[in-house]
Amino acid sequence: MRLLATLAIPAALLALPASAGAFGLTNCTLALTSLDANKIQIDSAASGAPDSTQDNPFLIDWAGTVEWNGTMGGLVITNHRWHVDIFRLPTTLSGSDANEAGDTNGDGTVDVGANVPFRFTGLYYVSGAISGTGGACDGSGWMKVNGDPLATIPFWAGIVILLVGLLLAWYGWRGSWPGAVVGGLLFGLGAAILLVTLAFLPLGSITPLATVVVGLLLGIAVRLFGGSTAPAPDTA
Repeated sequence: MRLLATLAIPAALLALPASAGAFGLTNCTLALTSLDANKIQIDSAASGAPDSTQDNPFLIDWAGTVEWNGTMGGLVITNHRWHVDIFRLPTTLSGSDANEAGDTNGDGTVDVGANVPFRFTGLYYVSGAISGTGGACDGSGWMKVNGDPLATIPFWAGIVILLVGLLLAWYGWRGSWPGAVVGGLLFGLGAAILLVTLAFLPLGSITPLATVVVGLLLGIAVRLFGGSTAPAPDTA
């Protein structure tokens, strides 16, 4: 039981299904059910099923819970390591376990809000894997946190970061390379946060990274086509 908890619970710490949906889950199975604050079912996902895609993400409620049930089948994986990535970027959700008991299945319930310091919404691409002596399991899927983005800290943080980026880009336009580069990066980062919280990802899982890169390129363009750096004063 502990082995599946190692794979499922870390992913579900933010209710992120590391192996849920129309995901190519290998050598293991995982079923997820999300409930709202009133214990009414919102959604469900199972490995191999046509769900948890970008168009049909696994829905969860920040104030609700996620129930999970999984098995490693005939695999007994010992001395394993696991990790969870968001938008293909590494997260702090990782670890290892000896699994001396040889557990191969498990179930549990995760309280979403209890594991997050602030409310958030949006659409997220999550992938995860566990591997060790005896085999491996990996998969990926999409999940969406329901709610009003305007009532969340990440949304307004994205607005602030974007505006700071615009301000620095203005300095870049007037001749500051650091302002242009940093401003472009912040503008792209702020825009990426907003796109995620608003669940608008036109380029799929690469949208956040692509948005940051575009912001950087815009910052460079602002400097290249902006005003010239003022010449140093003549001290002679």
